[in-house]
Amino acid sequence: MIDTRFYISRGPLTLADLIEGLTAELPDAKFADEEISSGGILADSQPGQICFLDNKRHKDKALTAKATACFVTERLAEVIGAQHIIPIVTKTPRAHFARAVERLAVRKTMGASEGVAKISKSARVHSSAIIGAGAVIEDGVEISPYSIIGPGVHIGANTVIGSHVDIRCAVIGQNCKIKPSAVIGGAGFGVAGDEKGMIDIPHIGRVIIGDRVSVGSQSCIDRGQIGDTILGDDVKVDNLVQIAHNCLIGDGTVIAGHVGISGSCIVGKGVQMGGNVGLADHIMVGDGASIAARAGVMHNIPAGEVWSGIPAMPIRDHMRLVSATRKLIQKPKKD
Repeated sequence: MIDTRFYISRGPLTLADLIEGLTAELPDAKFADEEISSGGILADSQPGQICFLDNKRHKDKALTAKATACFVTERLAEVIGAQHIIPIVTKTPRAHFARAVERLAVRKTMGASEGVAKISKSARVHSSAIIGAGAVIEDGVEISPYSIIGPGVHIGANTVIGSHVDIRCAVIGQNCKIKPSAVIGGAGFGVAGDEKGMIDIPHIGRVIIGDRVSVGSQSCIDRGQIGDTILGDDVKVDNLVQIAHNCLIGDGTVIAGHVGISGSCIVGKGVQMGGNVGLADHIMVGDGASIAARAGVMHNIPAGEVWSGIPAMPIRDHMRLVSATRKLIQKPKKD
C-alpha cells in the first residue's frame, strides 16, 4: 500500500479512468466502474489493487494474487481470469501498468506544506541542511551541511548523516552512519515502451534501513518500485555501491566498493561481497556466502558457498577452469 508519509494518493480511480487513452481492453464494459486504489506486486496483490503480467515465466505468481485487475498479454489473459482477476488485455502490460500507477499516486515534493518536521532538541542539524515537512529526526542525530531530508523521512537516534546526502522516502534506524554524497530513496532505473512512447516506471515504494548500518560515499540505494528496498541490521556498504529497487539485504552483510546489485535481488545474512561484484536481477544469495572480487553473478548462490569468476561459479570450478585454460595456451616446449 502507499505510504502517505511520502506519497499523495489520487485513488481510488475507476478502471475506465485508468485505461483512458491507452490501447487496452476490458473483457466487459461492466467492469469499467471497478475502483482501484493502488498498484501492487502480482504475487502479493490485494483487492483494490492493479498489477501486471507480461511473461509466462512469472505466471505462477498469479496463483497467490488477489488483485482486482491486471494488465496482461492476450496469451496470459486466461491465467489471470482463472484467479477471478479482471484481465486488461494489452500488448504492453508493463508500460500500461506504469501509466496507471502515475495516475494513482505522486511523490511528495520538498515544497509540501503538510505537517511540521519533528526534530529532537538533542539533534544537531546544520543550518544549511533542508528538512522536509513531516520528517522525524530522533535524539542525538547529526545532519551535516547541505544534506536534504525529504518529506516524511524518519531518522533513528544517534544516526550520523554526512554532508550533501540526499534521503527521500526512507526510514533509517538507530546508530547508522551515512557518509557524504550518498543518495538513499531515489527512483530506481526502469523503463518501458508502449504506443505513446517510452516511460520511466514510477517508484512508489520505500527504503527501510535497520540499525547500525553504514553507507559509503556516493553509494545509491533505490527505493522500491512497488514495495520496499530493505537493508537489515549491521549491514556495511562501502563507497560507490549501487543497490537497486526492491532488493533485500540480510543482517550483517558486507558489500565492498563498486558493487552493483540489480533489482529484486535477495541477499542473505552474513554475506560478503568483494569489490566490483555484479549481480543480475532477481538473484538469490544464501546466508554466509562469499563472492570474490569482480565476479559476475548470473545464477543463485547457495548458502555458505564461495563463488568467483565471470560468469560466477563455485570457486573450485573457477580455479580448475583457469588452470585448464592456462595449459591450453602454453607454448609447447622445444626439444
